[in-house]
Parts: sequence; structure tokens; C-alpha cells
Amino acid sequence: MSATRLLVLAIVRAHRRAHGYLVGQDLLAWQADKWANTKTGSIYHALRQLSKDGFLHAIEIEATETVPARTDYEMTEAGEEEFQRLMAKALIEPEPRPDFLCAGIVFMSALPRETVLKYLRKRRDILFEHKTAVLDASGQAQWTGSDALPQHVEALLSFWMHNTSCAYDWIQGLIGKIEGGAYVFANEDNRAFGQPGARVAFH
Repeated sequence: MSATRLLVLAIVRAHRRAHGYLVGQDLLAWQADKWANTKTGSIYHALRQLSKDGFLHAIEIEATETVPARTDYEMTEAGEEEFQRLMAKALIEPEPRPDFLCAGIVFMSALPRETVLKYLRKRRDILFEHKTAVLDASGQAQWTGSDALPQHVEALLSFWMHNTSCAYDWIQGLIGKIEGGAYVFANEDNRAFGQPGARVAFH
């Protein structure tokens, strides 16, 4: 799933009301075009689609002598539910591409600490299952492929196993930091990053 949908919802939610240029500037400040592949066109497409789906409310602003016409967006009740659903998915479900997880991490402080820990622990458990599924009794990657496949495909299994092991170790470390009191979350400070009305952008 594209991270852009979650990022756009999260930014509009944090600003309470935002237009496409503001959303784009925030994402540009975070260099999200590099780690989430967000482009200007995809941002405006996401805003229109989220509005069409009922997750954002579009407000047409008429032009004045100093301000051009634009469309502002506000979060709807359904949009809040979609934001919460996407955050859970981003933090729980491992995917081959890291962009969705990155989006979840950027805005994890918009959720309560215990909620984030619950999601990350579920992700850790899934990664543990993935890791142990390809290990033999000695802890080495086991090749169970078809004889019809070339033997060097074992290298792919080894890559996947090491990738999963690294991801597991990293998530375990992050859980430990959060359990130890690192970072500020939504149930601790109403100015936590990503909360409505709190600091959103780095610029």
C-alpha cells in the first residue's frame, strides 16, 4: 500500500485544515520523495481521492486580490477512523518496501504510547514467525525449494532471512527504547508531534 495516503491524512489531521501546497511543503521538508516516493501529482491525487472517499472534507476558497483560489481540506470522522486503521497497518504488518513503515514511524507520536507498543509488539511477533520459518535446528537458513529451481536461488532465501533478522532486531530495540520512556506520545503531551494543532513540519 502507498504511504502517501497515510502521510496526507496525517498532515491534514495535524494541521486541522490544510491545502495541497502546505501538505507538499511538509513532505518536501521531510524528503519524503526519497523514502516514500511521494510526488506532487500523487499528493494532489491522494487529496482528491480521500475527499471522494469521504475521509476528507473539501472547502473551496475563493480568490482575493492577494490570495489565489485554492481548496482546503479537513479531516472527517471517517477520515480519523481511516488514519487509525492505516497507522495500525503501517506499524504492525511487515512489507517488502519500507515506505509504509516509515510513514507510520514519522507519525507514531500522534498515538498513545501503549497503542504504539501494542502495534510494534505484534510486528515483532510476525517477524519472529517469519524468521523461524526458514531456520533449521542450528539456526541456519534451510533450502526447501523445488529441485526444478537452480540452487543459487538459495541466496535469495539467505537474503530474506538476514533481512528479516535485522528487522526483528531493530524493532526489538525500538520497543525497548519506547518502553524505557523515549519520545513523547499523544497521551502524554497534547503538543506531541502529529497531534492536531501541534508542530507538524520541520521547516
